[in-house]
Amino acid sequence: MPPDTLSLHWTPPAKEGVLLALGIIGLLLHTLIWSRDGHYMFQLLNGRKLRICAAQVLFLALTLFIYMGMWRNYDVSRKLLLMFVLTLGPCLMIGKIAFMKLLQVLGAKIQPRLRILAVCDEAGEPATRQWFSNKTMLGIHLCDVLAIETDASQESFLEHRLEEALTRGRPNLLIWRLPTDAARTERIRAIAESHGTHLAVDLQPIVGDMGSVQLTEYSHMKLVSLHKHPLVSPAHRFLKRVLDISISLPVVVLVLPFLCAGVWLVHRFFSPGPLFFKQSRSGADGQLFKIFKFRTMTVNHGKESVQARANDSRIFTGGGLMRKLSIDEMPQFLNVLLGDMSVVGPRPHMAEHDVLFAMECSQYAMRHTVKPGVTGLAQVRGHRGPVDDASEIKHRVTSDIEYCQNWSFYLDLEIIARTFLHVFSFHAKSC
Repeated sequence: MPPDTLSLHWTPPAKEGVLLALGIIGLLLHTLIWSRDGHYMFQLLNGRKLRICAAQVLFLALTLFIYMGMWRNYDVSRKLLLMFVLTLGPCLMIGKIAFMKLLQVLGAKIQPRLRILAVCDEAGEPATRQWFSNKTMLGIHLCDVLAIETDASQESFLEHRLEEALTRGRPNLLIWRLPTDAARTERIRAIAESHGTHLAVDLQPIVGDMGSVQLTEYSHMKLVSLHKHPLVSPAHRFLKRVLDISISLPVVVLVLPFLCAGVWLVHRFFSPGPLFFKQSRSGADGQLFKIFKFRTMTVNHGKESVQARANDSRIFTGGGLMRKLSIDEMPQFLNVLLGDMSVVGPRPHMAEHDVLFAMECSQYAMRHTVKPGVTGLAQVRGHRGPVDDASEIKHRVTSDIEYCQNWSFYLDLEIIARTFLHVFSFHAKSC
């Protein structure tokens, strides 16, 4: 509500009071957002206090400026705002340091609520102890790590050692970090429950380094999915489509006509011929579609399937600059409107290149689970231009799969923002 409202009196009488209240609300909101899945405490325990403070200062500054922008008659001292923003960061840092010190003191004095016994192989013992070393302040106490030799395959010997460790340490949680099956898991659970201990099974030895897993229950089935599919949700697909249209429609209506006129003039002087270059590319689920690009090469050179490289003789004068600034990619917003592409997603490749790249990387087909994009996570990480070796393919595919499995509306916005910075950096591999 406007601060100068006369009929209501439940707002703070001073403008500084309103700003202070908004600041507290903004900080609490930011902390609550980061507290999901323990992300906030994870950052603090790993010494990333500066990163958290910077994010909170930015979040709070945006909150205040949006508030003042809504009420244009809300006059406030610029000195006050500047001093507030400048002193906020150091104050937050001091507060976080004091908070961590307090946790350390309380963690050493308060009886831990979670007492853990971990069972792993000898190779994993150092990492397990290291992970629990700074968790005392959270009320977590590591009773012991039971390291089993890799050749100790006798179940009776293993279960005997487990019984001794449970009796000695009296933990309330057993973390099992060894390969297991249904029968072994049932036996271990029976032993743990007889000592009043809960069992948690680490899936890392079973599934390996395959990224995060997702547990889903369907009737009598309990499925552990090795891949996340956020864009399977109709709500997520609708949200992504709304973002695509809200960005591509203004570009096609307001920007593309002027670019077409400018590129037509460049063609007129340096390389007469068609304005657009159309080529078949692989889309979602491997379906082919015609991609639109501004033509940057001479007509009828007969090498459409050969990737362009630096100083390529096929690129006419002016075409190189268009490729450097990614102007040639702008007509792809037409593909976005048509529904063949998205603003953000894995870059589409030619069908013959898909075959070659799939031979180098067995996970290559996973990038086809979503629509291809005008820009993508791999591109803002610097993986663009011609592919020179197998490692380059793997880097791109890894980024593409990471995007497919971790999609979010905010990730799309981040990639779009980073794309603007990346385009004007004149990336070395752009050609």
